[in-house]
Amino acid sequence: MAQLWLKHRPDTLSHMVGLDSIKADAPNWVAYENNKYVLKCGGVIFNGPPGTGKTSASRAIAKDHLGAAFEANYHEFNASDERGIQFIRDRLKGLAQQKATNSPFKIINLDEADGLTRDAQDALRQIIEQTSTHTLWILTCNRISKIIPALRSRLPSYSFKPIESDEAQGFLERVIEIEGFPTEWISLIPSLIEGKKGDLRACLKTMQICDPKDPDGLLDHLSDSHDAIDQLYEAIDTEDFGDAMECAETIVAEGLSRDDVISTLHGNLLTQYKENNLSLGVVLKRTLILGQWAAKSPDWTSGDLLFLHAMIGDYYNRG
Repeated sequence: MAQLWLKHRPDTLSHMVGLDSIKADAPNWVAYENNKYVLKCGGVIFNGPPGTGKTSASRAIAKDHLGAAFEANYHEFNASDERGIQFIRDRLKGLAQQKATNSPFKIINLDEADGLTRDAQDALRQIIEQTSTHTLWILTCNRISKIIPALRSRLPSYSFKPIESDEAQGFLERVIEIEGFPTEWISLIPSLIEGKKGDLRACLKTMQICDPKDPDGLLDHLSDSHDAIDQLYEAIDTEDFGDAMECAETIVAEGLSRDDVISTLHGNLLTQYKENNLSLGVVLKRTLILGQWAAKSPDWTSGDLLFLHAMIGDYYNRG
């Protein structure tokens, strides 16, 4: 089965829920003047939490503006993979300077641009200025405060938020109908949305791993959603770090968030302490580790699995 969140990604901006300001502005980023299309906007910033549609909106805008030339002229990169200045100079600069194929311009989407170093962002600013007549840049980020002021002052920014619950409900109901999932799942949608904090991508990933023919499949998953985290806690507590690494993979596959992991681990710590199974010193040391990783989470752009593996490694060394 194809990944649900990719299969149900909107093809055009008009099919996306909300985003009124972008829908109003995006058509004006390209104008038809003197018998040719001209870029009126060299770049924008899409800012918001994961799963709120930033990349989907980028692709939808590119399809709207590029039409049949989309495949040849839409380029997507993730800045968390390569953060340094060499990535900007060696890969993006040359691409941005090249002529578009059967189109007057190209679109480059740089996901998680807040993961770039300051030097890399400054180099990117210069390239955007040099190529803004024939390249539309769309930078996405989770925290706009991590984008350097020189970029923020030059590029208009748009904020993305989790969509309203009723809109998310309607979208997921349509997915259930289209995919032929059990109708019993519909009543569980509010709990799913709440558990995933409005992250539609995480909701679809959860549906994906449930048995599509089992009326109780989604209910069983929601009931047992923290089992993997509890198993992770037990593995750390017994210093079975090999099992802990495997638990991390299960957690990511089930679409559980970092906040879910950290808050559940903290709850387990407190329970162990109240039941006199852990000394105060151990509880405080492990709480300190959790707190430090909770603080790192908003700025972490290298993926959930690496985040969990690094946190487990920290427990191995200090816990």
